[in-house]
Amino acid sequence: MGADCNRSQPGEPDTAPATDLFFNTIRHSPLAGHPDVLLVQARYDADFYRDSLFADYRLPFPEHLNRAVTKRRAEYLVSRVCVRAALRQFGVADFLLVNDADRAPVWPEGIAGSLSHTRACITLLLTSTAAGKLPGVDCEEIMRPEAAEEMRDMIINEREYSLLQRSGVPFATSLTAAFSLKESLYKALFPFFRQFMHFNDAEIIDCRAGLTHVTLRLNRGLSCLPVGTLFTGCVVLDKEWLTSWVILPHPSSGTGVPLHQ
Repeated sequence: MGADCNRSQPGEPDTAPATDLFFNTIRHSPLAGHPDVLLVQARYDADFYRDSLFADYRLPFPEHLNRAVTKRRAEYLVSRVCVRAALRQFGVADFLLVNDADRAPVWPEGIAGSLSHTRACITLLLTSTAAGKLPGVDCEEIMRPEAAEEMRDMIINEREYSLLQRSGVPFATSLTAAFSLKESLYKALFPFFRQFMHFNDAEIIDCRAGLTHVTLRLNRGLSCLPVGTLFTGCVVLDKEWLTSWVILPHPSSGTGVPLHQ
């Protein structure tokens, strides 16, 4: 999956005591097909979270978390530790990620990124803006079959349903992937276009067996992206969750990177 960035010396900014069971490994690797995009993944166990970990990781405890449940505190802490550690590879030291008024992450100048988390894992994509790419990533726990049936009409239409039925994976998994891919596309597009999207604003029109590569079509125009624009998304399946991503060329980059490959 990539190199392990384990704790090396107690007291380093991205370390905690060796006995800590909450979070102890961050994996960094180039994203498949995009060597200029860094993929960061981490696992954690919220059952071992405690507020004192903020001091162990040398992060301030934000006031807004005083009203938050343990799950939210845990995912906030792990995501900020991962972002801070990964940004060092881009020459950015001791960066504390915050969100803007739309709850979108505010990345340092010269960096484009996307962040997602579940109750047990964090996934992050980072790239230099000089690469001319807009990354979007999402990780999700796979839905229960009954939940998938309840949510089906909210996420996909009948054409998409037929495609997913032929994907070779259980419907609950394929619907989770559809949900996740549309989230990834939205996360890639929002920082530039600043427009919210509904699930029917993008449609899955093709997918490989196992959902490894999926083609999405834009059903609502966004500024310089007309209706019918195609995008390629990728999905990696795990036992209980999945990760998806979409990498787009920045509309003003002039890189000529294709949206659909």
